[in-house]
Amino acid sequence: MINALSTLRSQLQTLDTLVRSANPSGRQLQEQFLLAQQHFQHQILPLGNELAEAQPVLTEMNRTLRLLAMDVAFLQTARQSSTTQQRQRQLIDKLEQLLGFCAALEQAIANST
Repeated sequence: MINALSTLRSQLQTLDTLVRSANPSGRQLQEQFLLAQQHFQHQILPLGNELAEAQPVLTEMNRTLRLLAMDVAFLQTARQSSTTQQRQRQLIDKLEQLLGFCAALEQAIANST
């Protein structure tokens, strides 16, 4: 469980680094986001069946990832610098939330053992 969570954390941190770059590549962002989303859905989300206390955190993570998908798409279509910067800030906020959720999940896992 912890290994899957640490992989997700690493993927989110890579995405965060891409977002914070001066001119993020929309394609790279999309690819990295899809990796993180797929990993979450296949490796992390099923933990809710095993660990009831993790279910609220997993629900919020799932919701935030769906919103992040929209932000990635909006960033790819942004044409003006101000819009791009606004979308980058929104992505960074959501990534920070997701990293916080990872920490909460690690705590829930640690408390259950």
